[in-house]
Amino acid sequence: MEDVLQRLAEVSIRQQQIAEHLATRLGRTEDELAAVRAAAAQRVPLPEPRAQATRLLPKMTAEDDVEAFLQVFENTAHREGWPEDEWARALAPLLTGEAQRAYFSLPLTSADSYIEVKREILARLGLSPVSAAQQFHEWEYKPRVPARAQAAELSRIAQHWLLDGNPTPTQVAERVVVDRLLRALPRAHRQAVGMRNPRDVRELVEAIELADAVHPSGAGDRLPPFPRRVVQERRPLEGTARPVSRPTVPPPRDEPMPSAEPPSPPRAWLAGCILHQRVPAGAPEAQVRVDGRRFRALLDSGSAVNLIQSRLCAPQSGRKNLLPITCVHGDTRQVPAREMVISSPQGTWPVEVGLVKDLPVAVLLGRDWPGFEKLLSAATQPASPKGNRRRPRRPPGPRRRPALLASDSGREGEVPSRSTNLFYDIYQQAAGGGSFAKEQREDD
Repeated sequence: MEDVLQRLAEVSIRQQQIAEHLATRLGRTEDELAAVRAAAAQRVPLPEPRAQATRLLPKMTAEDDVEAFLQVFENTAHREGWPEDEWARALAPLLTGEAQRAYFSLPLTSADSYIEVKREILARLGLSPVSAAQQFHEWEYKPRVPARAQAAELSRIAQHWLLDGNPTPTQVAERVVVDRLLRALPRAHRQAVGMRNPRDVRELVEAIELADAVHPSGAGDRLPPFPRRVVQERRPLEGTARPVSRPTVPPPRDEPMPSAEPPSPPRAWLAGCILHQRVPAGAPEAQVRVDGRRFRALLDSGSAVNLIQSRLCAPQSGRKNLLPITCVHGDTRQVPAREMVISSPQGTWPVEVGLVKDLPVAVLLGRDWPGFEKLLSAATQPASPKGNRRRPRRPPGPRRRPALLASDSGREGEVPSRSTNLFYDIYQQAAGGGSFAKEQREDD
């Protein structure tokens, strides 16, 4: 029995020696392999990320989704192991159009940061975190689209809204609170506070307090009526003769023939009127973006609200807001409304937009949009190639007076009239022919 135990102990010691020898050889082999790789890397330089990006990724086109293109670029950069400080330089040759202009408009210090470049590109195209928040609240489930694709899309929108700029968990919670409180405000307060773009609860509360000071509670959205000026009739001075009233001569007018059809009255038109379907020629238009989508909008200075065709928006579930629209003909309708982000070269603002099914244009901008005045001025007053020059003043010429017929002389025993109405004398001559003409007819 002792021989067997001794034999087993020898076998165990032998196995431990073999394992230690193999571990030593494995460590030595790994060191040699690392040295070979380091020497090869020094002799053959790795390709530049900018050259690899142009080889692995296609150039952006006008039909590409900007967010999807940037996501593909980030996935490729992670897979290839590019350093993050080289991402912006690798992305620049792939950009075109508005994204390329956004990149080259940044200063040199910001153009080297991929985060700054991405934020500027998305903001130029109307895909800011504010727009992502609007898309998140308006998202609806589509039965005919796979659930996995819809969940990925909703997750992407939420991350773009809440995780922009790598915020802390406290900042993410503040973003949700700010958005919920901002949507619960009245319309006038929501517009005033939204233009300040509060980033945390403290800035939001300060903006609401300032809006309360400007718009007191109970004042409503309508302005008080403008007081009319009362014009008092002046009394004539004592001792002056009052002018003698003369019968007015009606102007000549054409009498319609009995067989002719009566002419149809001209049809008044207003761009915001949902009863009319014809857009007049020469109406001011401008290129805008609504939630990131480009449209040709009609500018209507007579409309106080913004309108869009309902077929251009995705259906919305849950409680819907209603927006009253009053036509110049007295027709008032309640149309559904939702908050959208409208952007132009003049700026980007979230506003409430009415959804009209039979709107004759795709988008109609009214005075409710903060950048309406500047956009209307840019659309209706283009820059003249000659510049603004003063027109030469004409030299004053001799004053011309109309030649009037002389009135008939008074008859015997008649007192001449003191009236100074020369047109009445002409009327008497045209109607009666004058005393001399009357006597000539009597002699004949």
